[in-house]
Amino acid sequence: MAWQALRSQWFGAILLACLLSAAWAAADWHNLSGLRLPDTDDAVRLQQVRDWLAGQALTDLSQHRIADGLAMHWSRIGDLVPGAIILLLRPLLGQPSAELAAVILWPLVQFAALLGLVAGIARRLAPAAAGTALVLAALAYPASGLFMPGRIDHHALQLLLVLGQIRLLLAPATLRSGALAGALVAAGAVIGLETLPFAFVTAAVIVAGGLRDSPERMSGFGLALALGLLSLLPLAGRGGDCDTIVPLARVTVAGGLALTALGRIERGRLLLLLATGVGLAVLGWPAAQPCLAGPYASVDSLVARLWLAHVAEAQPLLATPLPLAIGYAGLLIMGLLASTWLWWQRGGAWLLLLPYQALSLALTFAQLRGAYLGAILAVVPLAALLAHARRRRAISAVLALWIAGAGLSYPLAAGLVAPKQALAAPPGPDCTDPAALARLAQLSAGRVMAGVDLGGWGLAATPHSFVAAPYHRNNAGNVAAYRFFMGDKQAARGIARRWRVRYVVRCPGMFGAVKAPSGTIGAGATPAWLHPVAPTIFEVALRD
Repeated sequence: MAWQALRSQWFGAILLACLLSAAWAAADWHNLSGLRLPDTDDAVRLQQVRDWLAGQALTDLSQHRIADGLAMHWSRIGDLVPGAIILLLRPLLGQPSAELAAVILWPLVQFAALLGLVAGIARRLAPAAAGTALVLAALAYPASGLFMPGRIDHHALQLLLVLGQIRLLLAPATLRSGALAGALVAAGAVIGLETLPFAFVTAAVIVAGGLRDSPERMSGFGLALALGLLSLLPLAGRGGDCDTIVPLARVTVAGGLALTALGRIERGRLLLLLATGVGLAVLGWPAAQPCLAGPYASVDSLVARLWLAHVAEAQPLLATPLPLAIGYAGLLIMGLLASTWLWWQRGGAWLLLLPYQALSLALTFAQLRGAYLGAILAVVPLAALLAHARRRRAISAVLALWIAGAGLSYPLAAGLVAPKQALAAPPGPDCTDPAALARLAQLSAGRVMAGVDLGGWGLAATPHSFVAAPYHRNNAGNVAAYRFFMGDKQAARGIARRWRVRYVVRCPGMFGAVKAPSGTIGAGATPAWLHPVAPTIFEVALRD
């Protein structure tokens, strides 16, 4: 019976993922078919996969066509599946079609995994709610947006790894479940630091259980964490000490081995754990201390003011327009309230979800992207309440809970009740439309001066290199771009010469809500040394 339920769960997850992915792909086919992916990170990820398949070293994660070469903080782990799909299909379909298949199939596989994991978590906590949770998970905005066709960046994979940890914590506390959880934490840490706070929650739950009655799980967790990190560390990015796990790798491995040993000790386990924690904190402080100001502390003040302050997902919850704040945090908050009520009423394993949801909300107050895990976990308690209301035949409650559990309800409702507010506009279609990018790609290769976001899409769509790109580690290139477009024309000439710029792309809305000063190139001025090639493209012709 259990096997039949599990099979039905995964069949439903795969079927729903296929249906929704097909609909999403059809709706965005104009962009997808031209490999103009939904986000700049997706585009640069595709280019990173191409560079690797073309011979760039497995451990070389630099993007050599951004500025003078940019060391990315991304892991190679996120490249493995898309790269394998391309290698498998390229002999049959050719390179462009193989890439198109990869950017559709990889999000689809992850989406099916997401739905299956959520249904599995729900089945452990409230078996009657598993099917409802599966459906609600497909609507769990903003998290569901990470799984749309073309979304091949690592954020969806990170979310799956945390959900996998939670599912394992709900399984029997064995050496095997602990080891699997440790392996998932190690993989998540190598991919990026965004989900590291949730890894601490997982570790805390396992250690608490180890002190109480499940030391085997703690030993398995620690050993898999240490060995997994050592095995995967060559695949980690090196782009900045505050962006990767590399500076903390030794301390993390030591902590994993310490947990392995503690699980084998019968007496004085708590005292030894406290002593180990203090020792690891002392050892890790030199690496962690420079990062206390956050990963964006080194960003030039000009770039922080003109670009970073307008990146929606990087903004604190209370600093964002009300419709956006409701859309991102609405489902998360409702889910946290539902979990709290269920724990208060029923106790048991519902307590497990609360620290993850509360931490997700806290992170959302710092940056909107913290909402993803809380949004997807919210559907589990809301589905449980919905199942309870359905058993009581409380029709009004069922309807209300369906609305509350559908994450898409919140941005739709916010748009109706909140005052309209102008959001920073992305680059106009003349910049990033597949046809426009194709025109730029027809020019012989050279260095391009353009807006920050165009650097991401242009990197994947053209043979050119770009001075600016949407990454906070590209400080020098991004500063040069803003000074070129927003400074006086004589200074722009010097910047063009210093950076050996061959082409300039000036597009409507390229700076979002920021308006270039009158008389600057960004405002429409065209000095004699810029020769028009297309309506938005100019070739630089400097004379000594």
